Amino acid sequence: MIPLYLFHVTAVEHSESMLWTFLTCNVFVVSAGIVFIYKLFTQKKVRTAGIVFGVALAINYILIAIFGDPFDLLG
Repeated sequence: MIPLYLFHVTAVEHSESMLWTFLTCNVFVVSAGIVFIYKLFTQKKVRTAGIVFGVALAINYILIAIFGDPFDLLG
């Protein structure tokens, strides 16, 4: 259960494959965010990293809005 608390999943119960989809998307969002922040602070080209991070964040929010609870988007 600890990995489910470390990543933001949803309060609604889902199948195992749906949970893995959420976890995979969240891992990609976190890794894209780390790369974006690193490139931002080292003043390298951040345009593509920012776009990838923005797209991953948008996909994550869309998945939560469709398959999750609306209150999950608040936290």
